[in-house]
Amino acid sequence: MPDAISPDQAGRAALEAFRGRHAGPAGGELHAGEAARVVRLDRTEGAYFLVPIRDAAGLRGIVQIDAQTGREETSALIKDPTSGFLLSDADARGAAQRARPQARDWAEPYLGWRPSRESFNSLRPLWVVRHGSGVVYVDQGGRVFDELSLSGRGG
Repeated sequence: MPDAISPDQAGRAALEAFRGRHAGPAGGELHAGEAARVVRLDRTEGAYFLVPIRDAAGLRGIVQIDAQTGREETSALIKDPTSGFLLSDADARGAAQRARPQARDWAEPYLGWRPSRESFNSLRPLWVVRHGSGVVYVDQGGRVFDELSLSGRGG
């Protein structure tokens, strides 16, 4: 099922939700960064956008917006504005290739998430990196996993 909202619409909804939920930090004018699409790995359909909220000092928050309804699902206030948002797809693929040098035919990584010990927080999705003989998952710290645990919490 295609997304009902665009990344730009997700950005606008995230900024509005963030302003309504969190007191404005003393860093100046807030703006929404580029929305990152995340596929739900625990459902046959479903996706959401993660939208970084920034000001002149840096990252101030992250908002999760449902890709079908455009509604806020969750958000977080970031205490350290110099924090990074997400590991880049290139860094994720590089980590995967270094960890599995025997693998070939690497595909473009995409963000995915399901509750697991490897990623219990939907604001910290995994990079899904397919290769010719399977798939690996790369967390936001660059750790590589061949599979995800069945237990975990989140939603």
